[in-house]
Amino acid sequence: MTRAPALRKLLAVEPLYRDEIFEVMGGQRIHVLQAIDELKRSGDLDTPGGPKHFRCRYRLTPKGRARAFGSPA
Repeated sequence: MTRAPALRKLLAVEPLYRDEIFEVMGGQRIHVLQAIDELKRSGDLDTPGGPKHFRCRYRLTPKGRARAFGSPA
């Protein structure tokens, strides 16, 4: 079972830092990381680049926002 749909809805409200995502989502970090990876693979997540961007906010792409609000996009 994935937590990607919940993360998609959370990020539709506002972009968050990775540590904020862990705090809000709770549970095991591995499940949250799997949800982040799933959103990256589906093209729903606009990801920060490289290790120098650790404190960048994760935000949804327009396609990801549409999916969060029920559009099949």
